[in-house]
Amino acid sequence: MKHADFRERQVLADLGRVAPPESAPDPWAAVFAPDGWPETRAAATAVLLQLIPETSTPDQTAEDLWLAYRQDLLTQPAPIRAALMNGFDHLRRRGLVAETCQPLPEDCITHPRADLEQAPIALARQMTPAEVDHTARPDYGNDAAQHRAALATLLADTRVTYLPGEFWYPAEVVELVSHVPGAPGHVPCLAIILLDALRTGDLHGSAGFQLQNQFAEILALPQPARSVLLAAFRHIYEAERNWNPSVPAAALPIDQTTLPCVALP
Repeated sequence: MKHADFRERQVLADLGRVAPPESAPDPWAAVFAPDGWPETRAAATAVLLQLIPETSTPDQTAEDLWLAYRQDLLTQPAPIRAALMNGFDHLRRRGLVAETCQPLPEDCITHPRADLEQAPIALARQMTPAEVDHTARPDYGNDAAQHRAALATLLADTRVTYLPGEFWYPAEVVELVSHVPGAPGHVPCLAIILLDALRTGDLHGSAGFQLQNQFAEILALPQPARSVLLAAFRHIYEAERNWNPSVPAAALPIDQTTLPCVALP
């Protein structure tokens, strides 16, 4: 089945990373086995949650699973727990499982924002003087001195936070450079864009726009920048229930059009 919707692809990809569908020939038996191991039950639950969208029919027994074993599922390692909770929540929002199957927002998160921010802050502050100079000039050189001064102030801030009420200096040039993979300052500018998106829930849509237009380029970045940026994108996906960038699916395998689960650097 082809899934054009990014969120659904992401949900299914994460569940498949927990357990591919063929790994549990009889997932219901594995889920409800009275002496089953929590890890086995989590894997079988991942399989079941992948199968439900294939029928497009509400599954009434999923609520029994939720009520009986939700606490067991919440004890799983963070990537597994988040994949399962996002799976339940996505199916609930589609009307394929009961409204009862609603996880808490924090249960859907792999890495809390507080644990994420230091890495993109450090990445942003690695911008070199030459990159600062380049970043100040992409708007045809207009107001380059003001942009350069504002960028210096931003990078000197230990949290790399835009000044309240400031929507132009240096945000305009940071945005412009973040659109150009390989340009001097591109990765630090992406880190600044993602820091703002993490704090605002991607209020301006900049993170979603970057992902849908630079997905392949971001996946190809060297470490640690790759993991830093991907972890930030994943947090936005997990925290913002309506965040659904138009990442092209084409005929690519699902793991090439969804966010991998990465360890924090």
